Amino acid sequence: MSLVLRVTGGNKFQKSICNDTIQFAINRLLPNIRKLDVNIQIKKFKDGDDCIGYCLDDSSDPVDYVGKSPRRFVIEISNALNLTEFIRCILHEFIHLKQYVLGEMEELGDGSTRWKSRACSRKMKYHDTPWEKEAYRLESRLMWEALEIQEFKIG
Repeated sequence: MSLVLRVTGGNKFQKSICNDTIQFAINRLLPNIRKLDVNIQIKKFKDGDDCIGYCLDDSSDPVDYVGKSPRRFVIEISNALNLTEFIRCILHEFIHLKQYVLGEMEELGDGSTRWKSRACSRKMKYHDTPWEKEAYRLESRLMWEALEIQEFKIG
C-alpha cells in the first residue's frame, strides 16, 4: 500500500487525533484502496467564516490517479474545534475524499458537480446536495466508532 499521510499545523494532540482518525477512516471507508496521498492542514480559519473544513482534490499529474480516480488530496480542518467537533469534521471531509476516490462525485469544468450518474447544478443549496447529505448522515455514526477506538488516548 502506498499511503502518504502528512499532518501539519495544530498541536501535538490534534496531530495525533487527526492521524488516528484518518487511519480509522481509511480502514472503515476505503479498505481496498492501495494508493492515497493526503495532506491535512490544521489551521486557523478566518473570523466569521462559517466553514470549519474543506476537502480538495489536489490531483494534477497522471501519477496522482488510478484510472480516472484521483488519489491526491488536501484536507483543511479548523484548529478551534473541541474534540468531538474536530473528529466529526475530519470524518466529514474524509467522506468527501471517499466520494472522489470511488468516483461517486466529480467536479465538472462548468462549475457543476456530477454525483454518481447525474450532474447537479452549482445553484443547489449546500445542505440539499447529495454528497453533503451523505457526509452529514455518516459523520456522527463514524465519529462515535472512532471515539470508541481512540478512547484510551483521550482519557
